[in-house]
Amino acid sequence: MPNEENYPEGVKVRSLYKAVKLLDYFNSAHPERGISELAELSGMLKSSVYNIMSTFECCGVVEKDPKTSQYRLGLKILEWSNALSQNDVFGRVIRPFLEELTDRTGETVFWATPYGTNIIYLEAAFPKGAMSVRSIKGVVAPMYCTSLGKAILSRMEPSMVEQVIAAGLEGFTPYTITDAQRFREEIDHIRAVGYSVDNMEHEYGIKCVGVPICNGRNQVIGGISLSGPSLRFNEQQIVEYAKLLNGYANQIRNRL
Repeated sequence: MPNEENYPEGVKVRSLYKAVKLLDYFNSAHPERGISELAELSGMLKSSVYNIMSTFECCGVVEKDPKTSQYRLGLKILEWSNALSQNDVFGRVIRPFLEELTDRTGETVFWATPYGTNIIYLEAAFPKGAMSVRSIKGVVAPMYCTSLGKAILSRMEPSMVEQVIAAGLEGFTPYTITDAQRFREEIDHIRAVGYSVDNMEHEYGIKCVGVPICNGRNQVIGGISLSGPSLRFNEQQIVEYAKLLNGYANQIRNRL
């Protein structure tokens, strides 16, 4: 939780900012939280957390389990998510390209956009007959160890690379790049070749190839990737997939 010196620029109502930030502690790994837990995580007083969560509950933003007194995100969030989806112009434009890509390659295709020092997945297309199909929309992942994140980062300002490093390079697998200088060199290499590779850096046994997507002003707005079992992603296949992805990235840019 921010102190008096490091609130983000533009925050006018600090109490509101602190209240909303409590919702960040709810995720797929921790769908439910208690008052004491939230107070410890945020550094806020239990009484303050209780007042905030009670207010959120009245608004439908969170729900309280009557048996455990634990809180979880409420249906109001789902309502807002639906409203956001209805206005997702990028998603409607990009979705057909993702489906065409997965039909051509037989691999899973993802679309994500920058989200602070992370990325947030917005769309996915799965090959027909896929055994495992999971909802990816809204899932947040690190920039530094995903092909999408690294591809997007390669088209951002160099200062953003330093922000990602400063946030920490946690090792998810033995292949995760956790050395700052090696990570800088990795991003430089991606800028040079025009695509990135997640070499089992985020999830063991899974490789991904990603490319950035820019708008008409050459500003990066997101990226697309192909993902699948590492055994299917040899060096030759990775280069072919990179060419294919860049071709689709250009089509998407022109369409947008």
